[in-house]
Amino acid sequence: MATAQQSLPRDVAAHEIAPSGQIPCPCRPSCEGPTADCDRTLSTPHRLFRGSGTAQEVVASLPLFDGIQSDILNRLLADSNTITRRRSTLLFGAGDEADCFYIILDGGVKLFALSQDGRESIVEIFGPGTSFAEAAMLSTGRFPLHAEVIEDATLIRVGRRAFLHTLNSDHALAYRMLAALVKWNRRLAAEIWDLKELTPWQRVAEFLLAQTAVAEGKAVVALPFNKEVLASRVGIRRESLSRVLGRLRVLGVHTSGNAVHIDDIALLRRACLETSGSRD
Repeated sequence: MATAQQSLPRDVAAHEIAPSGQIPCPCRPSCEGPTADCDRTLSTPHRLFRGSGTAQEVVASLPLFDGIQSDILNRLLADSNTITRRRSTLLFGAGDEADCFYIILDGGVKLFALSQDGRESIVEIFGPGTSFAEAAMLSTGRFPLHAEVIEDATLIRVGRRAFLHTLNSDHALAYRMLAALVKWNRRLAAEIWDLKELTPWQRVAEFLLAQTAVAEGKAVVALPFNKEVLASRVGIRRESLSRVLGRLRVLGVHTSGNAVHIDDIALLRRACLETSGSRD
């Protein structure tokens, strides 16, 4: 495994830090000055990012880079830069050229699709210590979904040029990363199947159960985003979520603001399993 310090792209390496303790403009060397969406003032790579450690640790811990030697990792990330984006910023739209993928250091990003009537359906939400859009960059070359920042974010934008050049020169590395992407696609396919097969209350219950490591007894789940995003995340309308949460009260689920109190984790899990089994 690469060391954290060695695994960062050039513009977020420690030796690039300016005397002020801030990282200089992340544009490529050919850039004559910061553009309108360029961020001159970024956190140092030693800053602790919420829930994921330092920037070096975030990059080094990604499953996509597991076991990759530091020199190869540096080559993969040679065409990368660090950016910050405000909430509600659209990173890319469906159909846009997939010339990069992203690593989240802090904040949150949602991937979503738009139905014909304009309704938004959230496919996935990513937080600190995760990466997204690799499959699009490595396959079709077009983003199949929209990506929007839902919480002020600091990200590493990994450019396609150096990444693909490195993969083309190292087939063993390419196969290793392909395996990681296959695992991700299987999880996504399973989630799509669940959305089709589970009832709305089951979708919400399964989501809540996934947010806690408690196996039995009581638990309090802090929703990672607002209820409107939660509704879209599980594939239901916002107005339907209140009815679903009301139905879950008989199973000991109560909401208070952004907190969800579950009286009996085992009971809720058993109810989900029994209802699923009755449909087989």
